[in-house]
Amino acid sequence: MPVNKEAFIRYRLIDLCLRNKRNPFPNSQDLMDVFEEKLGKTFSLRTIIGDVKAMKEDEALGYNAPIKFSRKEGGYHYTDPNFTIASVSLSDKDIQAIEFATSVLHQYKGVGIFSQFDDAVDKILNTISIKDIFKEAEIQNIIQLEKVPFFKGSEWLSLLLSAIKEHEVVSFVYQKYNSTQEKELLVHPYLLKEYRNRWYLIGLTDRKNLISTYGLDRISKLKITKDKFRYSHDFDHQIYFKHAYGITTFEGKPEVIHLTFNTSYGQYILNQPLHETQKTLIDDENEIRISLELGITPELIQDILGMGANVKVLQPAVLVKQIQKNLSQTLGQYK
Repeated sequence: MPVNKEAFIRYRLIDLCLRNKRNPFPNSQDLMDVFEEKLGKTFSLRTIIGDVKAMKEDEALGYNAPIKFSRKEGGYHYTDPNFTIASVSLSDKDIQAIEFATSVLHQYKGVGIFSQFDDAVDKILNTISIKDIFKEAEIQNIIQLEKVPFFKGSEWLSLLLSAIKEHEVVSFVYQKYNSTQEKELLVHPYLLKEYRNRWYLIGLTDRKNLISTYGLDRISKLKITKDKFRYSHDFDHQIYFKHAYGITTFEGKPEVIHLTFNTSYGQYILNQPLHETQKTLIDDENEIRISLELGITPELIQDILGMGANVKVLQPAVLVKQIQKNLSQTLGQYK
């Protein structure tokens, strides 16, 4: 007779209890308490005894679990400490880590290309029975993650990944934010880049022979052509964004930027660097000063303005003037 889902979960719960180092000899009451906690209803002593017997002797199950009752310890145990009925042996820490990772993955459910991983995650969880053993509410009570919003354009990720992998040119209609006109483009796709929950395509524009960046949320009517793309000698994905802040690139050499922070906010910047080029120049009771080697991009200006009075730009002069101009315009809105 096939094992029903509830019985299967009970066997896994018994297996977990018998491998729990914090309570190595669980008794019948311990098992009944776990059943009630995880499955939401009470079970009899008869059920516990029957489950243990099935795990030990039921040929259809095939576990042949080496379970013994220790009179000295007053509980059940595996005579083989390495035994498990799971196809993958997991410790308590392993299970906690997988549960945490799964809660992160669930934030991306239904978001474009990530939805294709839902079945794979479910298969893994079902194999080790974590999904059935641990209720989702238990995780949500102790872990609260930032919700990943749905972003327009995510539907193009799969096609673009395929085109990049197969070195194929793509065609699409593109409309910039600051334009009412749509343009039909042929692009040689090189790289997909995510920035603050939005995805961008970096590729060679066929008509102008220039490397450009395209927001996926501005793309429509995307198709893969049969033409193979060509690489540009000017593009190296390892260095293309090395001195860029955000998604905007720049021409010429990066600027050496010095920023000074008050000590309380500065500690946050030290622990969570703004960019990989960040270096600490001063760290004392008066200030925290850092240097960055970056192009001056709209994203950099926006983030500096967002820090308010916690930061001051010391150099270069062109960035100081840009920040002053933006602050003046902002104050002008309130006059």
